[in-house]
Amino acid sequence: MSSERSGVHELPVGSRYKPISGYGVIGNTRTVALVGYDGSIDWCCLPRFDSPSVFAAILDSSSGGQWVLTPRGKATAIQSYVGHTNVLQTEFAADGSRVIITDFMPYLPSEGYWSAPPEIHREVECVKGTLQMRTTVHPALEYGSVAPRMEENSKGISIRSARHEMVVSSSLHLSVENGRASKEFSMEQGDRENFVLSYGEYEPRSVDEYQTDLKRRKTEAYWEGWVSGLTYDGIFRDEVIRSALVLKMLIFSPTGAIVAAPTTSLPEAIGGERNWDYRYSWLRDSANSLWAFHLLGDKSDAERYVHWLVSNNPVLDMGLKLMYTIDGGRNIPEKTLDHLEGYRRSAPVRVGNAAEKQLQHDAYGYVLDALYFSSKHGASVNEEMYHRFVKPLAGRICDIWRKPGNGIWEIRGSRAHYVYSKVWCYAGLDRACKIAHANGHSEDVEKWGEVMQEIKAEVVSKGWNARKKSFVMHYGTSELDSANLMMPLVGFLPATDERVISTVAAIRKELGEGVLIKRYRVDDGLKGNEGAFLLCSFWMVACLAKMQRVGEAKRMLKELLGYANSLGLYSEEVDVRTGEALGNFPQAFSHMGFIMAAHEINRALTIAKNKGG
Repeated sequence: MSSERSGVHELPVGSRYKPISGYGVIGNTRTVALVGYDGSIDWCCLPRFDSPSVFAAILDSSSGGQWVLTPRGKATAIQSYVGHTNVLQTEFAADGSRVIITDFMPYLPSEGYWSAPPEIHREVECVKGTLQMRTTVHPALEYGSVAPRMEENSKGISIRSARHEMVVSSSLHLSVENGRASKEFSMEQGDRENFVLSYGEYEPRSVDEYQTDLKRRKTEAYWEGWVSGLTYDGIFRDEVIRSALVLKMLIFSPTGAIVAAPTTSLPEAIGGERNWDYRYSWLRDSANSLWAFHLLGDKSDAERYVHWLVSNNPVLDMGLKLMYTIDGGRNIPEKTLDHLEGYRRSAPVRVGNAAEKQLQHDAYGYVLDALYFSSKHGASVNEEMYHRFVKPLAGRICDIWRKPGNGIWEIRGSRAHYVYSKVWCYAGLDRACKIAHANGHSEDVEKWGEVMQEIKAEVVSKGWNARKKSFVMHYGTSELDSANLMMPLVGFLPATDERVISTVAAIRKELGEGVLIKRYRVDDGLKGNEGAFLLCSFWMVACLAKMQRVGEAKRMLKELLGYANSLGLYSEEVDVRTGEALGNFPQAFSHMGFIMAAHEINRALTIAKNKGG
């Protein structure tokens, strides 16, 4: 078993970059930090997900900045979470000695946003023997472009620039030299040292004043309490709960929006240029999070997404964006950071995302689906919401569904008539009709129903390739698209339809590599061959389950568990040759897909049981 799968790693790290899977993640539902198995925090943006980075060594090991806390010599390392929490422990062992680092970001919802500024707490405890340790705090602000002023005093370190101020407080005295605060120290059994980074403070306080023990207990209690309210009791429960904890951590709690991933520019192919910034809220991803939280029994987080839609009113703009900033902003200009070499020299490093200018028809369908799904599970769509949101969005679909767009995969170039996009236009109108029925608006149902039939007739005619016996990516091509696995999942065609069955088979044959499924094989004009897209594999599992091929679906999902890291975290993609994690990490869409796949298997098992009974 590889070290990435077993979770056991040898120190020191043998290269400048750790595997993408070699990280755990901690967070406070406003931002996160990636903590490597070697105890190095190599990515953190403060105070928000989309703020400029403080530590970015994952994108440039020399100048990106990091916070190292690790043994001085050879050791083995293994990471784990404390129970059902997002409190991370990294255990180092060497010559019979053991040291445990506990990393967390306090989550104190009752204390409000500004009374609880972002903090990273790092507890170091020697539980056996003696081990030599070292720490280096190297902040490199504004994505490594700003070297802050660092000053030491008896309580810790002040870190300041024109736009930022933060402190590092420690139970040890850290010495500042050449833009780094460092300390080498020895730990014996029973010793404990604490370190705290607090953003937004001008002068460090005594480390005891940060109440690390109390905040850790409160943070653990919060996560455990949230999990205890989930009702999921199906297959792979522990893994599903871990995925739920990841999704919860990726919600920006002040608004309820969810980021696609907390990182930028981790490559979809090493040395390629498919390096994108995912620290924004895609309507598609947010709608999928609503599904996931409802399936898990957490209606409050699901409803916060709908509240975000309503309070920010993005749907009142009929030129609906496919993504927004985490506070509802529309402007996400993209630029490259040429001073960073990129993960394993995979340039460019990008911040912002130009895909926000694209036309993606499925955004309208996803919003209507979210409103319908919400109403189906208890939160009614009242008359005002119907006229302000449902009717205008459905009308917009009727106006634009015949136009070409960019499609789910955001291929940059000319627009096309993507089958997946048409399917979601159909699904959006279907949900609008169901909401209209519930609100007594039969006149709208008749009109929208007619358009639905037009969409289906056109897709079946122009989106079907008789030679391949499959629906294709877009009209006029023979290329396949794994996004079409959504057809039975959103109700465009039943899973028992022969065209769906043959499409699933064709995608598995042409785009599959074992249990791994690629998005497409078309030349998208970008350098490098991307990996398999994990979400597509989970869609395949869900399709098989809907076809009542339950045993096959369950075996496939069990094998896909092996592509999470030892902590249960999924990346965006996987290298089909090596199994290496690729793309931004952890990826919300992958975790949503896993939860959906598990749910579909559970539902199929229930159906089979009822038939048998």
